[in-house]
Amino acid sequence: MIKCAELGAPVPHRPRILFVTSEFEDLVRVGGLAAVSAALPRALASRCDIRILLPGYRQVLQLARSVEIVGVCNAQARLPSCAVGRLQMSDGLPVYVAICPELFEREGNPYGDAFGRDWPDNDLRFARLASCAVSMASGTVDPNWAADVLHANDWPSAMVPAYAAWDGLHIPSILTIHNLAYQGLFSRQTLANVGAPAQAFEIDGVEFFDKVSFLKAGIVYATHLTTVSETYAQEITTPAMGCGLDGLLRRRAERSELTGILNGIDESWDPRTCPELFANFDAGDWEGRRRNAEHVRRNFGLAVTRGPLFGLVSRLVHQKGVDFVISAADAIVNAGARLSSSAAAKSISRTL
Repeated sequence: MIKCAELGAPVPHRPRILFVTSEFEDLVRVGGLAAVSAALPRALASRCDIRILLPGYRQVLQLARSVEIVGVCNAQARLPSCAVGRLQMSDGLPVYVAICPELFEREGNPYGDAFGRDWPDNDLRFARLASCAVSMASGTVDPNWAADVLHANDWPSAMVPAYAAWDGLHIPSILTIHNLAYQGLFSRQTLANVGAPAQAFEIDGVEFFDKVSFLKAGIVYATHLTTVSETYAQEITTPAMGCGLDGLLRRRAERSELTGILNGIDESWDPRTCPELFANFDAGDWEGRRRNAEHVRRNFGLAVTRGPLFGLVSRLVHQKGVDFVISAADAIVNAGARLSSSAAAKSISRTL
């Protein structure tokens, strides 16, 4: 507890959380991680002093109105030094960016080039982000702020708990697993490149089938693990859905160190006022819904049908449950709907 200097009344300490992510919807988005990274910190802001750290991608720096440099992270092994800048969103949410032009300021998306090929130095890029996060949490970067809790997300920041352990920083860490299938796998040489101890390359460390797994590092070293739903927390402890990590995850679950927390929805979206809809509508306005459905049919060349119109907003990968849609195809068609592969292709081109 902290005492107010004038009144002497106890003031509860607001936990300081550093939320580390590779995507943030306000500035850069590839998938659902960006939405969570924008929504969850805002939901916690009234109770916590929560701040976001993400890489200083070119598009992030272009969108930022102004960036205040608050400190520098020193070079480490093959990780170049980087500046840390702070910017503030319009609603006051503080965001830090790791500014390292040689690693982050490139054409393409956060993980690969314009042709969809992963950047060959992704190990250096996201190890730099993780190491920077630990330096920030320790208070050695921004002299006015340090963290009480580290929160990492998926493989790009999963090395955060590992660096904290290797650096002897004894603060709690959380790793949220959004998608276990993407693990950040690299050659054994990566350990030396990113300044990790050689002894970490073992079955109880970062080794995964003779490769370095960034995600496994987070699973091993994080204080607690969370997933995006209770069901997913159970599924990833099974051989069918555990992607080779089910044994480790079962052990964490047995120690009550794995928790499923259901992702929320964006309550700010209102179909009555959304400017992107062809026709606005409310809960009882079936005519508005029909007009939107007809607009989609015209745009994607779908046959006219009196049955329901189903939409799937997703990348066509196994982890997104596309196989469930395929298995339900007969039921969808029997309900009077239509399926069109050309429509799917147009949808993909518009959402990438």
